[in-house]
Amino acid sequence: MTLDEIAARHPQPNTLRVPAWALGCVQRRSITFATGIEDTQTRVFWVQAHGMTGDLRIHPDRPHIRAETSLATLDRKTLSRLASIEGGVASTSWSSPIMSWADWIGFQPYDKYPEPGVMHRIGDCMIEFAPSGAYVEDWRFLPSAPGLLAGLHLVNETDTKDNTYPRSGGLVVAGDHAIRSLGRYQELPHGTRCQDFVANSSDPATALERVFQCVTDYLVRDGTTWTIAASTDPRREGLNVSLTGPLTCGNEPGTLIETVHDTPGIAQRLWRIDSLEANMAFSQSTPLAADSLAWLNREADTLIEPLKTKERKVA
Repeated sequence: MTLDEIAARHPQPNTLRVPAWALGCVQRRSITFATGIEDTQTRVFWVQAHGMTGDLRIHPDRPHIRAETSLATLDRKTLSRLASIEGGVASTSWSSPIMSWADWIGFQPYDKYPEPGVMHRIGDCMIEFAPSGAYVEDWRFLPSAPGLLAGLHLVNETDTKDNTYPRSGGLVVAGDHAIRSLGRYQELPHGTRCQDFVANSSDPATALERVFQCVTDYLVRDGTTWTIAASTDPRREGLNVSLTGPLTCGNEPGTLIETVHDTPGIAQRLWRIDSLEANMAFSQSTPLAADSLAWLNREADTLIEPLKTKERKVA
């Protein structure tokens, strides 16, 4: 069965550990630091389920390389820049108005953003303030048809020789958007940035291959097709893939066994369900009190209608 079919037949809703308005996928519009510097160029995607977050952050200087590119042909500086990104999954908790993250499993072997976030949402805009005042982030919800909401933790893998070994990772799905992260087989030294690990290596191409053992993909669904829209490994971008292989319910309650067809040497993956629901709706708006709605309608000729006119002209 597919993950959608499993969710329809065996839904496992979890206690809502974040506000309902936080569920879905957001793309960052900007981050502004206390120094006054604003970044609107880094591509950042965040997918939120009940108790799991997935995100991917790609700065504008990350080189783009083709799928057929051999890392051995690239210079040390390029190899290091390819490693200077972030992406992964984490467990999420909420104590109004603060969202916190723990147990990050990610591309970088350290937590670049250790602060929780003070969160507020209006319409399709969600603002995140660092409690220290170091930065503020402006996030915008991406549209999605009603669909799957899921959070899965990767427990282990079984190879084609029937050897089973632990592997960290996770999958977070919100309708037409997903973040999937698979951890490394061999961890990097804790606290060492990936780009420094590559830059200081005597064999930077081999070092980057080890760094790329962890892969985090941001995927977008069009009908039944999932496409990798962004990835920690740019050679993967644009690929059409399956979100997972065929799934069956595991022997332990709340687990799924995936049959793997797209990774040489791997036969199965065991996932633990954090949450799994079908037909979740993802809204672009937030509720508004009657008096405030009346104000908005009263002033719509100058607040709303000019925007619609401009949109028609652009179209």
